[in-house]
Amino acid sequence: MRAILDVDTGVDDALAIALALRHPRLQLEAVVTVVGNVSLDLTTRNTLRVLDWLGATDVPVARGADRPFAGPVREASHWHGADGLGGASLPDSTRTVIDDGVGYLIDRLSAEPGELTLICTAPLTNVALAIRRRPEVVSAVREVVMMAGAARPPGNVTPRGRLAT
Repeated sequence: MRAILDVDTGVDDALAIALALRHPRLQLEAVVTVVGNVSLDLTTRNTLRVLDWLGATDVPVARGADRPFAGPVREASHWHGADGLGGASLPDSTRTVIDDGVGYLIDRLSAEPGELTLICTAPLTNVALAIRRRPEVVSAVREVVMMAGAARPPGNVTPRGRLAT
């Protein structure tokens, strides 16, 4: 399966990137970042650092939305640490980033209709903006796989900290 990840790389998405890279039936073709667990600058920096550390320096990274589609930014540094990676000491990347992540997503999906799976582990802002900009992109996606949260704060946990059912 050829895939593009849409991430807000904190600790959880760092693991998702590692799993995607090592999955025997998945070919990671690109990663698009979005504000979420931490700021867009940090999610992008973290994505590059994780990919480089794992030896995937050929996987392009595109910087997506720096704010939610609607409402205020709700970051989760209280879970992921101030840098989003719990203070992991990974070297900085020297790679360049593609600036228009939403445009990149539209272009990649449209260039090969039905070939690319979109795996979303972050807020769906990039997807929403891509659909708003070019609604026909929906038919170009092979499939969408996503990790979804909850509609109300504090997210998908109960007051006792367990996953909600």
